[in-house]
Amino acid sequence: MKVYFYTILFITVLFLYMSCTTGSDMSYVKSDHYDGHTFFNLKNNNVDKGFFDIIKWRFTSSKIKWPEFVSDNHRPQIKDVKEIRSNEVYVTYINHASHLIQLKDINILTDPLFSSRASPFSWIGPKRVRAAGILIEELPNIDLVLISHNHFDHLDQPSIKQLIYKFNPTFIVPIGNKQYIEEMGSKKIIELDWWQTTSQKDINIVVVPAQHWSLRFPGSRNKALWSGFIIESAKIKILFSGDCGYSNTFKDIKEKFGQIDISIIPIGSYSPRWFMQVQHMDPEDAVKAHIDLNSNLSIANHYGTFQLSDEGIDDPIKELKIQLKKYNIADNLFLTPKNGETLYYISLGGYAAVAFRDSD
Repeated sequence: MKVYFYTILFITVLFLYMSCTTGSDMSYVKSDHYDGHTFFNLKNNNVDKGFFDIIKWRFTSSKIKWPEFVSDNHRPQIKDVKEIRSNEVYVTYINHASHLIQLKDINILTDPLFSSRASPFSWIGPKRVRAAGILIEELPNIDLVLISHNHFDHLDQPSIKQLIYKFNPTFIVPIGNKQYIEEMGSKKIIELDWWQTTSQKDINIVVVPAQHWSLRFPGSRNKALWSGFIIESAKIKILFSGDCGYSNTFKDIKEKFGQIDISIIPIGSYSPRWFMQVQHMDPEDAVKAHIDLNSNLSIANHYGTFQLSDEGIDDPIKELKIQLKKYNIADNLFLTPKNGETLYYISLGGYAAVAFRDSD
């Protein structure tokens, strides 16, 4: 009875967040993905689901139960960025879509999430089953924070407030999201549209398209853009794809930037497919994205910490192995790190030498 009550309560809360489509419009230039009021996807504008789709999913769900907690984190290998060479990068998987990316002279965080729940509330919503791979107190000085969109599992207010207090980093966000970061206390925010670029410490950051949607509060449905990011130095190109469904976007990115050194791609939160397919990739979609990008190395994320869909906790990893074999791709070209695990990559003039750093 208690579970039923909280299910109904959670669905009601979701309805309040998702049903309201009015609200103040931000002023941005009309484009092929903005009509003057609402943002939309280029290829598939049927991405976000309605209230009755959520009801159908919740009451026809065959969700596989996750364990209460898993203690298998690795010890991160955090580096002094002054000692990193220009053709090297260290990527530490923190959890979900949160990564510490360390390049020469710069530390970058993606979609930082250190809270116990992926939710606007501390008492309800998906609860973590693995600890964050790095605590905020253990982070090196953070220069840049990339926020892909405004869903609560990617734009986490408590985490961002702590980062502002501790490091006062520069935030780079797709247009429409600056207001949220300002409300959390930062004045160092760069807001960009798809394909726009900013330069920070000899690094170019390009906001790139992703097939997804946005919502934070009533009235905010698709009023802010969603995106991935290209992180480009003189010798290394990294894609952080954000949260997305599979689309031709990856081919477009490859066409504009050439071969990608490292692609950080989601593989989880994909079941049931009738509900999740257009907004979340499954492992086969992720392998297709890896191929489209001609990626030297892909790193999986968005799995194993918060149960946001029906598949089992280890299903994304198991299915990725099956799909890599199906597409004749070596396992060491698409890695599934544990929380806290650090991966090392070195670019050798058009060739790639990849070393997997076992943190234990």
